[in-house]
Amino acid sequence: MSSNNAWYLRCGPDDVGESAVLVGDRGRVHLAAGLMQGAVLLNEDRGLTTATGYYAGERITVSAFGMGAPIAAVVLHELAGLGVRRFVRLGTVMTLGETRLGEFVVAHGAIRGEATSATYLPIEYPAVPDFALTRSLEEAVQQAGLATRSGIYASFDGFYTEMFETGTGSEPVAERYGRLSRAGVVAADMETSAVFIAARALGVAAASLCLASVAGDTTEKMPHADRVAAETQLLHAGFAALAASVPTAGV
Repeated sequence: MSSNNAWYLRCGPDDVGESAVLVGDRGRVHLAAGLMQGAVLLNEDRGLTTATGYYAGERITVSAFGMGAPIAAVVLHELAGLGVRRFVRLGTVMTLGETRLGEFVVAHGAIRGEATSATYLPIEYPAVPDFALTRSLEEAVQQAGLATRSGIYASFDGFYTEMFETGTGSEPVAERYGRLSRAGVVAADMETSAVFIAARALGVAAASLCLASVAGDTTEKMPHADRVAAETQLLHAGFAALAASVPTAGV
């Protein structure tokens, strides 16, 4: 393995594009590869499945991190070190407030309820996305005619203690979600705030578009077939946004 290769992703600078998609489920990488031209599988070690291909002429790398902020930050960090400059997280979230199952939710920022981001920047630093890339995501979902919502996420480490209906944390989950909803938070996940903060610290652009696949108040899930179809739409929208956000030569 070359010394230029990433420690965990086991690929080098020539293997990746300047644009990347971060997904949780490694099966989504294989789905993404089928939507791209000339896709090449780069790595499956430790479940960090990674592939690079072309979409609308843009070379895009798609990499899976599994679950949680720590490994999402590792994958972003390694890809940034290889030369990736633009990142879009395409995943799933729990609904909060008026968000409904099946909606595509664009993050305008995120509450830093996870611990990983504090290892990159102090807690008082806001977890906000790259605004131009975020606008590209909003335009992509609107042009596709998808039900969409934009707003603030809340990201947490403890799925069963902080996010699930039977949570055992210090604050009952129903009370936490009620408080967050009243403050205008529209979705909950485990990674977005860490992705935003790590990207800012590393000098790269990041944005987040997720499918609302689980109801935060009841833990109802989208039907499997509906979710799979929506995840394909999710990938198309994310790819389109990345292709549209590439700086024009000379500008």
